Amino acid sequence: MLGCPRYGAPMDTGQHQSLVQRERRALADDFDRLGPDAPTILPGWDAEDLLEHLIVRETRPDLALGEAVPVPPVAERTRRALERRRETSWTRRVEEFRSGPARLSPLRPIDQLVNTGEYLVHHEDLLRAQPGWEPRPLGAEAERELWALVRRAARVLVRVPVDVTLVSPHGGVRVRTRHPEGTVRVHGPASELLLWIFGRDEVTQVEVIGDEDTLAALQRGRRGV
Repeated sequence: MLGCPRYGAPMDTGQHQSLVQRERRALADDFDRLGPDAPTILPGWDAEDLLEHLIVRETRPDLALGEAVPVPPVAERTRRALERRRETSWTRRVEEFRSGPARLSPLRPIDQLVNTGEYLVHHEDLLRAQPGWEPRPLGAEAERELWALVRRAARVLVRVPVDVTLVSPHGGVRVRTRHPEGTVRVHGPASELLLWIFGRDEVTQVEVIGDEDTLAALQRGRRGV
């Protein structure tokens, strides 16, 4: 990827903001810059679909549940509510996301816990769908925080029939399974390992080491939410 233009500004590492706050702001800036029709790596989703997912997740979880309920009246009410939301201007919706959880939102005290990985992964879903993308320099402090997140999340998000050892510059963590069909090692920076455990194989820059049969078994498993 050397020589390619960088998409997404380098993260501001100012000490006054947490990683989740910096990532939210950077993602909002890129929504503004790329616009609602920009592609993402998520099948069938453009930037508008991604922004809607993030806002609904924080402000209208009832709509998120409504989309999953196979009851026609509920589904229809949800569809109409989502359509009304899209009548709001793109700029206003981006600013709604940028402002974060409302002051009295139950998500506000746990913003860092529940949103750091969500924002980083979805930000890369947007950026890595653009021509000529290359990884953003997140900085050593952010990589350390993301490694702690990888260590916590890997045992929940990696559900595969092989033992997996994740190796970063900050150390390693092993995810075991019952009756493993082999072992693999996955090497990379914490930010790339986070994308890998979320199943973003097509854009993740990691090295996966294992024999042919074990790698085939790995592909039969699941990663991500």
